[in-house]
Amino acid sequence: MSDEQQNEKSQATSNAAPQAGPSPFVEEITKLGQNFSQLIKDALASPQLQEMRNEVASGAQGVIEEINDAMVKAREAEITKDVAQKATKTAEDLKASPVTANIKSGLFSALKSINDELSNVLQRMNQGEQPAAPNSDATGPADADDSV
Repeated sequence: MSDEQQNEKSQATSNAAPQAGPSPFVEEITKLGQNFSQLIKDALASPQLQEMRNEVASGAQGVIEEINDAMVKAREAEITKDVAQKATKTAEDLKASPVTANIKSGLFSALKSINDELSNVLQRMNQGEQPAAPNSDATGPADADDSV
């Protein structure tokens, strides 16, 4: 074989056979990935990023607290209004109810009877008499005059 043929044969085998190491293109892509990965790691660990994270978290927490406070106040105001309206309506209903008039009348009669009996007892005590035991002829609150 001539030198020319050997050179051609050796070039053909070198072109056809895979190289032992990675190609320069693969090496550059690998280095780029490693460098990019390191850049991200460094950026995430940087004090500036940590400070920004803390500021964002603090700001978000402040906003959340303000919203919660506003919602609580709004609920309280609605509940307070609702309770006040219901209490007013109940009071008005009770004032207009015939049951209220009956209770007032009965209470007045009972108080009048008790007051009359206490007055009688005080008169007898002032006169030096012993208080008499209530007899069956005495009028009680049930027999009292219902006129008011």
